[in-house]
Amino acid sequence: MLTTKHDRHDTWNPETTYVVGHQRPDTDAIASALGFAWYLTAIGRENVQAARAGQPGQQAIFALRKFGLSSPQLLAGVAPTFGHAVIRQPYVRPTDPLPAAMMRVAAGDRVIPLVDEENRPAGVVTSLALALAYTAPTNIMHTLMQPCSTIAEQPQVFHQRDKISDHRNSLLRSENDDFLVVSDDGEYVGVATRRRILEPTRAKLYLVDHNELGQAVTDAEEAEIVGVLDHHRLGNSPTALPIPFVVDVVGSTSTLVAEHCITAEVTPPQGLAGMLLSGILSDTLTFRSPTATGRDKVAAEWLAEIAQIDMLAYGDELLHAAPGLGARTIQEILDTDRKTYTMGGHPISLAQVEATGFGSLPSRREEILAAMEEWRQREGLAFFGLMVTDVVTGTSRLLTRSEKWINAILPYTRLGEGEYDIEGMVSRKKQLVPALSALLDESR
Repeated sequence: MLTTKHDRHDTWNPETTYVVGHQRPDTDAIASALGFAWYLTAIGRENVQAARAGQPGQQAIFALRKFGLSSPQLLAGVAPTFGHAVIRQPYVRPTDPLPAAMMRVAAGDRVIPLVDEENRPAGVVTSLALALAYTAPTNIMHTLMQPCSTIAEQPQVFHQRDKISDHRNSLLRSENDDFLVVSDDGEYVGVATRRRILEPTRAKLYLVDHNELGQAVTDAEEAEIVGVLDHHRLGNSPTALPIPFVVDVVGSTSTLVAEHCITAEVTPPQGLAGMLLSGILSDTLTFRSPTATGRDKVAAEWLAEIAQIDMLAYGDELLHAAPGLGARTIQEILDTDRKTYTMGGHPISLAQVEATGFGSLPSRREEILAAMEEWRQREGLAFFGLMVTDVVTGTSRLLTRSEKWINAILPYTRLGEGEYDIEGMVSRKKQLVPALSALLDESR
């Protein structure tokens, strides 16, 4: 029986520890993944690799190009697959005589895959079937010359990139203990035993710039979280063992990476220092955000010296690198930097987009609001807000679609249908989220 092909995921290496940011990686998520992977390697950790859980934004791409760095590897999903449970077991041909299969049994194999000349599974021979064939009341020479295909059984076959979790219930009910695994093209790869399938190797993840599984790479709940480095609120899930867990009150995770390097007395390469500087300048809006701290500035000055770059001049260049609202799709505007919360018992989603002025907002407002309402209904949200932040003036507008009673209690200046002046706010984390949370908690 050949399974249908389920969700496919780029492969991950069980020997590698992946340093990875959140699903919608901004400049800080990309920079801190690259920087912390380098740091861990520099202090002696082996098999560490930077990764990303989604497509980087235009600002991150600008910074990567400026400093001559490649984007981290895309990690599309980290669920254990049948490929991670497979054993590269030898096979015999369907036309081979029974002694060929018997030799494999003598070598310790429980089932013997039959694979044809095109490298495709043609059945399996079990030790029980061999025993019955050898004890049958027939001429022994006839038995010895008998091809393996005559006693073959139909195997249960899975594709190597099929997620084990998609089949766990059916596997528990199966009478088989050994399963064949094939490639995407249906070619034989190996055998997966029940034990290896039900106790699979898990991906090892070091989370940076987030600590909530809801924001992490797809299937992170099936991975092993080996550490966290972040500057956001706590929303983490429990781990089986103690792990390094650093969540600190700074404006950027890249600041924490720089501080680790300073403490360990390791100096990042010039290009990587520039990328980490980009993470700090982006998240703190060149220190204009209320989330910025003195530690961010100290780290940024250290990195700017290594990168040999004028920090403030580059900060303005970086903030202007993101495309305007007019050049972005609705998906990019609403979903590049969006997070979900529960406030006052209600599901809330808040997106933020940066722009260099509000000039193109009027021409996109109705389209954006219509899409927000569609998404709100589809996701069952009580409130969907989009914070449009002008990085030049340090001011923001809030576009909303919500249940009517929520809009009625918003304490902001209404500029039009679904649009508010939110009085100089630039930080979703430190300004808008606490304000809305308090407002909705009071209204319970």
